[in-house]
Amino acid sequence: MEKKISIIVPIYKVEEYLEKCIESLISQTYRNLEIILVDDGSPDKCGEICDHYAAIDSRIKVIHKKNEGVAMARNDGLDIAQGDYISFVDSDDWLAEDTYECFVESMRKYKVDCVMGCCQVVIDREGELDFRPLREWKLKIWTQKGAMKSVLVDGSAIWNRLFKKEVFENLRFPVGRINDDEYTVLRAYALCNRILFLNKPTYNYRIRKNSITTSAFSMRKVDVFYNAKDNMEYIIKVRPELKDYAEAKFVKAGLYCYYNLLKMKTEEQEVKQQKKDALRNIKKELRKIRSSIMHNKRIAKRYKAAVAALTMMTRREKS
Repeated sequence: MEKKISIIVPIYKVEEYLEKCIESLISQTYRNLEIILVDDGSPDKCGEICDHYAAIDSRIKVIHKKNEGVAMARNDGLDIAQGDYISFVDSDDWLAEDTYECFVESMRKYKVDCVMGCCQVVIDREGELDFRPLREWKLKIWTQKGAMKSVLVDGSAIWNRLFKKEVFENLRFPVGRINDDEYTVLRAYALCNRILFLNKPTYNYRIRKNSITTSAFSMRKVDVFYNAKDNMEYIIKVRPELKDYAEAKFVKAGLYCYYNLLKMKTEEQEVKQQKKDALRNIKKELRKIRSSIMHNKRIAKRYKAAVAALTMMTRREKS
């Protein structure tokens, strides 16, 4: 019998896109699926759409819950998943119809713990879809170290992948943060021996207005810095040979957040205090490892100069 795939879809305020996403799942050529739709307290008609599809396809399970964010929604899905494989899909995206068939066949053929495919970027301009040119990719098998390095250098999403269930036996997403993908993927790869990258487009990634990715900088996006800090500390423990890459990622995240915080305007006193605390904390954390940063060959001179300027500013503030 075919092994079962559990597909976890966190859902919040996407009623305009949700049907296309679900249709792409139920029409997969690989049929042994458990589709877990997690309605994260969505105030629109998403819950009704989920229930409608659950009524017509017995493979669909629906969780209705209060809004606690995408990380908790994914964790709730993981808690009930019964499949031999785990996959995640964002609710405004959609898949090629043979995605999971290709993933399972490739996992068996190449004896890997995770398979990922190429991503088709789609710009959504008020319903008009612009499919961006695909990059040329070659089929590649990464070692654990190589895959973890790729997360630190190029970033990573959690979707468009198929994992063996054992990877998520004790692994969960960090609750209360955004940008939780890289945090989790890094730790997932640490539990894989071999990771396959297919040279085939399998996933349509929609870029639209008002999503977390395209929204203006806010205090929520400071999570980019805290996740990079956690990842750096994690790498030092489990893969110290990748420390320079993790440190470089941490520096870029810190500078990105710092300068965007400076430009961010707010009239709310609570947010002003949060902004002040975040600015102080970023400078403090960068200053802690200033010497290491200056000797890190993976960090460009312009970033080192920016860190030096910030840490000197901290010294003046203390004097």
